[in-house]
Amino acid sequence: MNKFLIKKFVGSNPDQSSLRIRRRCGVLSGVVGIIINLLLFAGKLAVGVFTFSIAATADAFNNLSDAGSSIVTLICFRMAGIPADKEHPFGHGRIEYVSGLIVSIAIIITGIGFIKSSIEKIFSPETVVLDAVSATILIASVIIKVWLNFFNRRLSNIIHSPAIEAVANDSISDAVATTTVILGIFITQFFGWYLDPYAGLIVSGFIILTGSKTFKDSLEPLLGKAPDPEFVEKINNFVLSYPEVSEINDIIVHNYGPGNNSVTLRVHIETKDISDVKIINEIIADIEKNLAKKFKCSAIVRFEPVGDKTENKKD
Repeated sequence: MNKFLIKKFVGSNPDQSSLRIRRRCGVLSGVVGIIINLLLFAGKLAVGVFTFSIAATADAFNNLSDAGSSIVTLICFRMAGIPADKEHPFGHGRIEYVSGLIVSIAIIITGIGFIKSSIEKIFSPETVVLDAVSATILIASVIIKVWLNFFNRRLSNIIHSPAIEAVANDSISDAVATTTVILGIFITQFFGWYLDPYAGLIVSGFIILTGSKTFKDSLEPLLGKAPDPEFVEKINNFVLSYPEVSEINDIIVHNYGPGNNSVTLRVHIETKDISDVKIINEIIADIEKNLAKKFKCSAIVRFEPVGDKTENKKD
């Protein structure tokens, strides 16, 4: 199923750096998430109403918030795919991070709301009755959420998207939460221990933890998170592979969205004649072109002349 959907709507051999492919992956993740989460919301809400389970109801509204999150993801990925323009010369990729912030806040608010409802149920208990249909719906939702985790993780691996990875993590958290709901209702019904509202508290905790992690992962790039050391090391080694480059003073990486980096370097360049501006410009242009090609980033190289190689050897 995963391979079929990705091949059908993204392509057989997707280019990870393509804005068009990023948008297709984001839209596919959003549409699938909206459809599945709305169906799960309807099913779990029915379970919650007929079994008087606050945990199941909380889990249902968690799926509704997931559907809303998928709508935000869908809109933001379409906006993030808009090419660079005069007002936004580096594109609109950071909208993905804004999407993650919006999603995380919605998740946290949902979790807090159901902590309140679960506490109220502890002091005002209701009989919980789980029938075969309700149990089937809840078990099926666990299986679907596990599948959704694998599906979104596969999309995230294609384009290295923190927003889609957050959706994948949320899906596995939902699967664990629903499993907790099933256990809580089962124990309440068959052993007489009224654990349903406590299961609701556990579900709410999962919801808040997921939202908090998504919030942190989305906020850090917007605040100016340090670049990946491995990425910086690869750039350093590549530029130093040029025989004319003797030293790199600075490497500055600005992130303008997933897969959209701008790199500025200050390098020492040795030439036989430091006054030969044409040769130096050709070296710089070649470094910038190959950096952009190899690392899928925009690159600006500034140079500091070292002097004549022959003179340096004599010294």
